[in-house]
Amino acid sequence: MNIKELNEMITFTNAEKRLVSDYNIPADAFLPLLLSLRTGGDWSYSSENIKTISVMDKTTIYDHKNKSGYSLEEIYLFINPVLKCGEGTVHRLEKCGDEEIRLLVRRPYRVKVVSERVIKATVNPFERQIKTEELHGKELTFDGSTAYDISHEIEHLEQKEIKGESLWGFKFI
Repeated sequence: MNIKELNEMITFTNAEKRLVSDYNIPADAFLPLLLSLRTGGDWSYSSENIKTISVMDKTTIYDHKNKSGYSLEEIYLFINPVLKCGEGTVHRLEKCGDEEIRLLVRRPYRVKVVSERVIKATVNPFERQIKTEELHGKELTFDGSTAYDISHEIEHLEQKEIKGESLWGFKFI
């Protein structure tokens, strides 16, 4: 690692520390959001006092004329979330943690999640900026991939085992 990279890493880490203090939320509650930023994916965290999840909603912005674009990421950090309701059923393959293979699971197509607080980080790789804001709504509705991810992470908070059918039951045709 060179000096420039080390300085950038220190600057970024200090910005993360300021972010955490700006929202007056326990530092460990921010772990899912910080993990989503650094490594990608969705994360959950639970302690005696707080439960948090982060989920990522990606949108590709593409200019067909210039044949160029980027993937905008909206990462939602939910503080003490509760899945209020879900509707529909989607069959999908999921792999989680130490699982060796993916499992066929059933998830709701649309979910309504209620949370004490919601912090949204919008990551724009084209502009190399991360905008954070606290959302005023405590109840949000998501559908599609983000809904499945919320359902999955809340299962972790509830310490439920992710159950499904093995990929080995699939048949090639």
